[in-house]
Amino acid sequence: MVELLAPVGKLENAYAAIENGANALFVGGKCFNARKYADNFTDEELETIVRYAKLRDVAVHVTVNIVIKEQEMEELIGYLTYLNELGVDALIVQDLGVARLVKTHFPQMVLHASTQMSAHSIEDVLFLKEAGFSRVVLARELQLDEIKDICEKCDVEIETFIHGAMCYSYSGQCLMSSLIGGRSGNRGRCAQPCRMRYTLQEGNRSLTEDTFMLSLKDMCTLEDLPTLIAAGITSFKIEGRMKSPEYVASVVSTYRKYIDLAEKQLTYQVAREDWGRVEGIFNRGGFSKGYYFQKSGVNMITEESPKHLGVRIGTVIAFSPKTSTATIRLEGNLNAGDGIEILRTGKESVGAGISRAYKKGDTLIQKLEGYVAPSSPVYLTKNHQLIKSLKASYQKPLRKIPVELLVVGKIGKPLYLQLKYKDLTVTYQGEIVQQALEAPLTEEKVMKQLTKFGNTSFVVATSSAQWTEGAYLAISQLNEARRQVIALLEAALLKKENMQQKPIIRETPKTLENSNWHVGVRTLQQLKICLDYTEITRIYWEWQYNNEDTQIALEQTKKAGKEFYIAFPSIIKTAHYTRYKKDFFIWEKSICDGYLVRTYGLCYLFSGTTKKIQLDYNFNLLNNEAVLFWQDKGIDGMTLSPELTRKESEALRGPLERLVYGYLPVMTTSQCLLGNYKQCQKGKDTKRSLYLKDRKDSKWPIVTDCEGCVMQLLTPKPLVVKQVESFNRQRTTHLRLQFTFEKDYEIKQICEAYLYKDEKSITTLDGVAFKTVE
Repeated sequence: MVELLAPVGKLENAYAAIENGANALFVGGKCFNARKYADNFTDEELETIVRYAKLRDVAVHVTVNIVIKEQEMEELIGYLTYLNELGVDALIVQDLGVARLVKTHFPQMVLHASTQMSAHSIEDVLFLKEAGFSRVVLARELQLDEIKDICEKCDVEIETFIHGAMCYSYSGQCLMSSLIGGRSGNRGRCAQPCRMRYTLQEGNRSLTEDTFMLSLKDMCTLEDLPTLIAAGITSFKIEGRMKSPEYVASVVSTYRKYIDLAEKQLTYQVAREDWGRVEGIFNRGGFSKGYYFQKSGVNMITEESPKHLGVRIGTVIAFSPKTSTATIRLEGNLNAGDGIEILRTGKESVGAGISRAYKKGDTLIQKLEGYVAPSSPVYLTKNHQLIKSLKASYQKPLRKIPVELLVVGKIGKPLYLQLKYKDLTVTYQGEIVQQALEAPLTEEKVMKQLTKFGNTSFVVATSSAQWTEGAYLAISQLNEARRQVIALLEAALLKKENMQQKPIIRETPKTLENSNWHVGVRTLQQLKICLDYTEITRIYWEWQYNNEDTQIALEQTKKAGKEFYIAFPSIIKTAHYTRYKKDFFIWEKSICDGYLVRTYGLCYLFSGTTKKIQLDYNFNLLNNEAVLFWQDKGIDGMTLSPELTRKESEALRGPLERLVYGYLPVMTTSQCLLGNYKQCQKGKDTKRSLYLKDRKDSKWPIVTDCEGCVMQLLTPKPLVVKQVESFNRQRTTHLRLQFTFEKDYEIKQICEAYLYKDEKSITTLDGVAFKTVE
């Protein structure tokens, strides 16, 4: 049976999820979780919900799914100790430093790999299994055949999203919110810049209108549940920890109904009223099926509005500017307490509350704050009756565990009660059963008394009795026996395994002996310029599926006496591992020194390599535990996250590298703006310079990997870390310059400013800095 996993951001949502049929919850505490702005749970609330859920056979998975800074590790250890003692069912983790702490010191805790880890291939999943994860939440960008292949070939539980909001970028591969305003998505503080307006530009020419072109519709897979179940997925996950309890009730109850229907293999068709329940509670101009059945497309985008649109309820047939009133012809019923909204082209929508009932076909005269054009669609965004019914679904605790009750009452022997639930059995012996002197208890009366489970978490589904005729016990004795056997079953359900904790003694990675300059390049011309500088000791060469240029670059670099590392793509699906595996291993026999790696799958593939491996910054490394994890894996070097401040970096040790200059990808996505808006460059020799322009007129360069079907948005200006002397003095990190679009003279200017420690020249460079503020 597939697990239905529900989002819970506050206590009321937990009750809504449980009462409406969830098998498991994912929840966050007040710290270290990727929904910082949800209410989340205090320790006391978390204890309450864990008890409530376990007594209804519902699992609780706790999110510890942000990347952790070294300065937070002591607090984290205290939190993990608490969760271990609480006996939660699993931890959802992004940071491999957290995973190492858990596996080393809390070995019985179960680890699930967060979708923030961007697992998108069989190779990624196999690496994470070796790292100690029993379940992997796959990236949303996988198609169903890819998921099915992973389920068949990887002996690990697979979890996928089936409903809710979708990120434009691969989760864990987005730095845009952090760069713009200091709210890091990797730290649970995303400001959702993908829900803003943008235009696609070439130079100063706009190629599209100003739309919400990065705003994906929510996913809904109700129609496809039989197919998804057949793929072998372990857990179906609903997104929405910041949504209302009514949202949770609506979505969970609807999916519960259709999962049960699909698993019974009955005739399968989603009823119109059930579509109305999920559309009415939240949708962004309709739903998509996510990436299950397509790689990308403009049909997945909600260009008009990123907000909830509800369902179409009418049309504006006239508007009076004098009175600011709209005349609306209704296409459905409205009730007192409902809310409507009207979309306006290029402007924010306007809304209004409804104070009385209207019927389909009625004309509504409604005063509005702002002009709306005739023929504008009108949407029911707040369905008062739907919300009322959903609220009623969880206000009383009705969900109970069905148990089997056995009663044995023989004169002269203790009353025997047995309760069974699944493979769990408890027994209790009560008072000695007496021979009745006057009025014996009938079996019917005994069973009526013993099956009164009232406000407990259980209900007697089946019962049987062996009651001797003429036997007697006081009613109070029966009641006490019933209370005792129920208490035993509760204790069995709440029983924690022997949650072992080993002593925690933090290790410190070894520090670099000296610091060197490294440079990343994409073209042979860039390489030629950089090879002239003796201070540069290592070259990172972007492979770009081109072995011929890579071989030329390798020979030129080694001739100049420098290290040569091949930089591989940041997204490599299983099909590309299969297609290019031979190419990857060509370089094992070459004179190249190592690889710059950006996926877990390549770490798995190169586990027996004779070359050195350097991790790139997209592994989001922020703490020494993560450094130790990778050293345990034999990794030679790691690039620090650009979200770390200089001071925070000083707390880390190991074979580290810091990127101090370069245009960085801030979004890595399977969506392609060029393909969506008929500007595709695949197969063309001449590449155009295309940008995404935001509301502040910043231009975000676009680069595409057409072979891998991946697009990246880069920083509008290069990252410029201006105070680099401290890194050199402390010798804690290598330093890297990364070149992308720069002209020859710019490369020379930048190299000379940094390599010759010309702080004055560095400060004149026009760049950006990450504004991550905690």
